Amino acid sequence: MKLRDKDRCILRVLMENGRLSYSEVGRRCGISRQVAFERVHRLTEEGIIRGFSVRLDADKLGFGFMAYVLLIVKPEERLRDELTNFLRSNRNVRRIQLLFGRFDFFLELLFRNKEEMTEFIRRMHSFGAVERTETFIVYQTVKDVPEDPFLECLDGD
Repeated sequence: MKLRDKDRCILRVLMENGRLSYSEVGRRCGISRQVAFERVHRLTEEGIIRGFSVRLDADKLGFGFMAYVLLIVKPEERLRDELTNFLRSNRNVRRIQLLFGRFDFFLELLFRNKEEMTEFIRRMHSFGAVERTETFIVYQTVKDVPEDPFLECLDGD
């Protein structure tokens, strides 16, 4: 998608600090507050901006146990749907991705401790849809900057 220079500037500024006022966004991008408001509104309507959120520190909130789980799931649709509904509604599941290849699902999970994770995996297996899991426990996060892949496209063409 082709973005205007001012739109790229707005996106960079908002990625840096999504709490800035439209006046401050406009000042940093060399446009008026009203133009900044209108462009943010348009970028949101077009789906480029999906929303605004707060990034929390999981460790400080007691969720210091992160894991990734790969799943091979039985093809029976009813079992698969029950499992998917469980995963979607579970508060420990941060991300569910469907995969091509040897595995069917990729899960990003966050727990308070190992026991909570063990109970989650036990419940997940109780649906009967899971043929196999492979679990990866994170012991250290070296980089967590989800905005980085977008910076290059916002720097210009």
